Amino acid sequence: MKRRYKLLIGFLISGIILIFIFFITRDRKIYYLSLGDSLAAGQTPNNTIEESYGDYIAEYLKDKEVLEFYTKKFAKSGYRSIDLLNDLKTNKQITVNNKKITIKNALIKADLVTVSIGANDLFYKLNIGNEFDINEFDDIYTYVDQTILDVDKLLYELRRSCKEQIMVFGFYNPFTNFSSSLANTVEPVITYANNKMEKIVKKYDMTYVDIHDTFLANDEYLPSIFEIHPTKDGYRAMAKSVINLIDQKILAK
Repeated sequence: MKRRYKLLIGFLISGIILIFIFFITRDRKIYYLSLGDSLAAGQTPNNTIEESYGDYIAEYLKDKEVLEFYTKKFAKSGYRSIDLLNDLKTNKQITVNNKKITIKNALIKADLVTVSIGANDLFYKLNIGNEFDINEFDDIYTYVDQTILDVDKLLYELRRSCKEQIMVFGFYNPFTNFSSSLANTVEPVITYANNKMEKIVKKYDMTYVDIHDTFLANDEYLPSIFEIHPTKDGYRAMAKSVINLIDQKILAK
């Protein structure tokens, strides 16, 4: 009788341990959503769509055996803040593995969201590809304020749908390998925009991902030709910036 009792207790303890492990493992799985523009989509200097920073992040999470789901299908080259905001308002739908997913439903499920947005808004005004004098743009900083205001509206809506970890990229200077004079001209505008971006990201209890200095210190992250999209090394560097934050803010818990 005592032996049976001990066996029963043993089975119960083993069952409790297995259930505990199941829930711990399940809770650690990460539903990852990458949103934004051509950087989120993975546009290369050759104008093709390949691995983005999101793909490298997802690969890292998969290797850690904590990836539940990943998609970057909501991201699109050329997207501005208002485009992504419109996707939220219309609840854009995509198909992944023959299953239809709406952006709001994905955000509700998401444990991690990365966002790269605003560069198209910013560089449209700067008329990229042409040398210019910053003094010609008396309203350039006002325009940056308006651009960041659009991002603010977007982040507000994102936070309403997702209560978990949202990480938002700042801007890098894309002209460092193309023209030093153009890069120097744009630099104070990039710095100003990043300061504004960091403030609104923190306002919504999101995580700001600073990539400016990393790109500035590594020429190989951008091609020598005039092209604002990163090389594979550039995308890997962006991913690494996020991965370091994931290790601190998600996996370390």
